[in-house]
Amino acid sequence: MKKILLIILIGISNLTFAQTGTNLNGKIVDEKLNCLFGVKITNLNSGTESISDQNGRYEINVTENDTLEFQMIGLTTDKIKIEKPIQTLNLIMIDKDVNCLGAIWTDKQYRKAYREIEKQLKKLYKTAEKQNVWKNSSCQHRI
Repeated sequence: MKKILLIILIGISNLTFAQTGTNLNGKIVDEKLNCLFGVKITNLNSGTESISDQNGRYEINVTENDTLEFQMIGLTTDKIKIEKPIQTLNLIMIDKDVNCLGAIWTDKQYRKAYREIEKQLKKLYKTAEKQNVWKNSSCQHRI
């Protein structure tokens, strides 16, 4: 009987811990690696919201399998699913609109454009790491 009670208590404590989640923090910059102030971060599962500060930093409570939405006027909204427990998520936000003039594009042209955007983002993340953008407490601000 004691073993069953102990197993139930451990199960309840694990369930409670899983529901409370963890605080996720990070830094958000643009394509010039300037801090983005005022990015709205929304946990689409819980409805919790946060705003990035003047140094591009934010903090929000998440649990596994939550989806975060990052919104900033003039930039493409990013949605990121938290698939495993993490404590830090740094993000480079860019304008990913490849056809803002409304021209008729083929699927092949869209795929090529999105591949170019992905290449650009990979380069930006490498540059950000080299310049210690994520660790610097202050940074350039977007004007």
